[in-house]
Amino acid sequence: MRLSKGILCMIILPLRLLAQADTADVQPSRPASEIYKPAKRHGEKMYYIHKAIDYPVTLVVGLESIYALSVIYSKNPTSVNDINNLNKNNIPVFDRWSTKYYDPNIDRISYYPFYGVMPLPLILLFDKRIAKDKGTVGMLYLEAFAFEGFLYTSSGYLANRYRPFVYNSSLPVKDRVNGNYRNSFFAGHVAVVANATFFTAKVFNDYHPKAGIRWVLYGGAALATMGMGYLRLTAGQHFPSDIFTGALVGTACGILTPAIHKNRDFKKQKWSMSPGIFDKGETGFTFTYKL
Repeated sequence: MRLSKGILCMIILPLRLLAQADTADVQPSRPASEIYKPAKRHGEKMYYIHKAIDYPVTLVVGLESIYALSVIYSKNPTSVNDINNLNKNNIPVFDRWSTKYYDPNIDRISYYPFYGVMPLPLILLFDKRIAKDKGTVGMLYLEAFAFEGFLYTSSGYLANRYRPFVYNSSLPVKDRVNGNYRNSFFAGHVAVVANATFFTAKVFNDYHPKAGIRWVLYGGAALATMGMGYLRLTAGQHFPSDIFTGALVGTACGILTPAIHKNRDFKKQKWSMSPGIFDKGETGFTFTYKL
């Protein structure tokens, strides 16, 4: 044991003396983290956008979504015969019970939070760190919305599912034939609310991973999403499975878009060693290993 300690001192002492000779004029009490920082090739911003990919993809997907919205909301009316032949027993049991709901007033009310939540990420501009990257964050939000819109319009076109209230035979047939009433899957209102709220929570959490308020934001996002789901359910506009899918898609777009673009492009070496100045002016070497 004494021999090992002696050998260790013989190795460390020359290194410390050499470091002291080279750093005699350096201010003391500087942590090693200030001397050595793994550099990012894409700068120090939180997110990285590949302009050659993200810009054209977002533009194309966004324009397609806008066009597809006009298509799914312009479907030909359903024939009276098809409406009369609808049987709610053909609906999966976990969705069947929701056909009893119908309230046009709740449907109308649900549009207020639907449109009101879209600019929610603007509150992030009150944070100085995030405001410096407002262009990048804004682009990510557009990308998240573009993909969410693409998924929504695609499902509406392919699924062609009747809304729950269409199965309600107590309602006049003339009030159930609109082609838009075949856009039940999935719940677009719910997806929009989930996208906007979870995107806001995710971006704030990335910039402030230790802030306690981040859980308030995530909790608020969940409550807002569930609240919109309740409105769309009781309005008779969507089945529970439509609402669940809309919440899942919106949450995924809101969280994964910034997560995928998060800047993790550090130097590729697994380990490195560099001189450092520690507290009380002590010098030595810093060994860093990156998993």
